Amino acid sequence: MALRRIFRIDNDSDKKVLKTHCRPVKLPDRNMKQLIADMFETMQAANGVGLAAPQVGLPIQLCIIEIPPEVEEQPDGTQVEVAPVEHYVLINPKIVKVSGEEVMREEGCLSLPGWYGQVPRHTWVTVEFQDVSGKLRRLRKAGGLLGWVIQHEVDHLNGILFTERIRDLSTLRDMNAEAEAEKLVV
Repeated sequence: MALRRIFRIDNDSDKKVLKTHCRPVKLPDRNMKQLIADMFETMQAANGVGLAAPQVGLPIQLCIIEIPPEVEEQPDGTQVEVAPVEHYVLINPKIVKVSGEEVMREEGCLSLPGWYGQVPRHTWVTVEFQDVSGKLRRLRKAGGLLGWVIQHEVDHLNGILFTERIRDLSTLRDMNAEAEAEKLVV
């Protein structure tokens, strides 16, 4: 496996790649498993939950998602995993149905580390995609964090950046700068 460079929104040449409408993946592809492994390693190293191929410079319809495990604290203070980590690989994904309602949520992106803004997203989506073997799959009414990340990553495949979804740009802020300012105040 290998770490790949994550393309940035605030770099003009990177942004051209990020704004590209990605082409479909032709399966089978003998290099796909290695690319997916590299993308998971890259995403994990950056503490992300999703990564799309254009973010590593490849204008193809591929994204990966890792939903962290659900952990509950017990009365004695120990923590117990009640739901395991979930991994998703979406090749040629298409959102085919969306909820009728939206929610606003603080959203960031590995292509603009530390910056967050209020982004409206559907409460759930149904997505069709292919798995690595080329089999057509469907996730119905994916909600919560999974639904949110699917919408964000599919946007990447269509050349749409999260900053373009923000309705009130005053909500976009640099959390790194705010954290540094707090350190200086103390």
